[in-house]
Amino acid sequence: MQHADALYRFALSRVKDHHTAEDLVQDCLSAAWQRLESFDGRSSLSTWLIGIMKFKVIDHFRKSKRTPTDQAVHAADEDDAGQDPVDSLFTSKGAWKVDPSHGLEMLASTPDDSAHRNELMAWVRACMDKLPERLRTLFTLREVDGLDVPSAASAAGVTAGSAAVLLTRSRQRLRLCLQENGIQP
Repeated sequence: MQHADALYRFALSRVKDHHTAEDLVQDCLSAAWQRLESFDGRSSLSTWLIGIMKFKVIDHFRKSKRTPTDQAVHAADEDDAGQDPVDSLFTSKGAWKVDPSHGLEMLASTPDDSAHRNELMAWVRACMDKLPERLRTLFTLREVDGLDVPSAASAAGVTAGSAAVLLTRSRQRLRLCLQENGIQP
């Protein structure tokens, strides 16, 4: 039970719902208790529990999402205005109007100043929270949890083919959000 708070924070950061996160913690602790004899001590107990929680979160997304049609994928990630702001980044022939990697260099670097890093990560989390649920889920599973694209797509309820497009849109929206909030490379 001493690890319940860390498990809850992990689950809540993925599912964004208090009740679902609590249920996932209970499922995780129950599964861990049932498989306690399989814990061999090669990692810390908290690392083992987070590993179980990761799979509980993935299972949650798999259960709660269905494979959408193309129309549902496009409708789910368009803004209320009906115009995707990312579309303004491309010409009518599909070429980039701006350098797609502009602004992402700062995410790959390791700042020496931990205060700056904490502030940057707070902005990244805030911008991720603004993404539509499907984009946020897919991006988190792929980029934060490190799943391969087919596994992340399956858990997020999208086809593997559309996952690459949705991941690109997620990255671009994050970049735009960071730039709108004065976070420049």
